[in-house]
Amino acid sequence: MRLLLTLIIFNISTTQALAGTDSLVSFSATLRIFWGLLIVFGVLLVVYALAKKKLSFLNAGAGKGAITIIETRHLMPRKSLCLIKVRDQEFLLGLGNEQINLIAVINPAVTTSSGPSDNKKFAVALEDADRKIGQNDITN
Repeated sequence: MRLLLTLIIFNISTTQALAGTDSLVSFSATLRIFWGLLIVFGVLLVVYALAKKKLSFLNAGAGKGAITIIETRHLMPRKSLCLIKVRDQEFLLGLGNEQINLIAVINPAVTTSSGPSDNKKFAVALEDADRKIGQNDITN
């Protein structure tokens, strides 16, 4: 909008500056430029609306209902990874041309973040894993 107003003011000031001489920029030329810019602006608005409508399926129902798309990463044309959340359980899906594959089930309780309490949780989990390995060695 600022650009449009700047162009209009520039055209008006140019017209006023050259009013005493032979006008290089006539009123009809200014009007044609204005209408041309208005048409381009309208086309851009239509393209924006169509793009927003077409891409709205990615965020449709975000936060509403049981299934939420957390993130989508495009790898190649028609191939991407999608992280979804269904009733507090996260799934990593591989999306291909004609199929959807479950890659992993992610436990949301085992998320990583930088905090001192997470270090304690990691240490406890490491000790539990060590004990399980030790018990498996004893039973085998």
